[in-house]
Amino acid sequence: MEQTDDPNILRKQVDKIDKELGQLEKVKEEIQNECKHKGETFVQFDKSNSMKKYCSECKRELGYPTKAEQETFLGNKTKYGNS
Repeated sequence: MEQTDDPNILRKQVDKIDKELGQLEKVKEEIQNECKHKGETFVQFDKSNSMKKYCSECKRELGYPTKAEQETFLGNKTKYGNS
C-alpha cells in the first residue's frame, strides 16, 4: 500500500478499512450464529490473558473451560493443537 502525506486520503483509507472490518465481523457473527457448537472445543488464552473455551468449527467463544479442561490445556497442550 502506498504512503501519502495527505491526512484526508489517509483518513479515507482507514475509514474504508474500518467499514470493511465491520462488514466482515457481521458475516463472522452470522456464521457463528448458525453453528451448533456440537463438535470439538479448544482452550486458549484470549486478548486479556484469560483462559477461554472456543468452538473448533466456528471459533466462537463458549465460556470458561472446566477445571479438568484447564489442567489438560496447561499440562498437555498438544491435545488442543498447541505446542
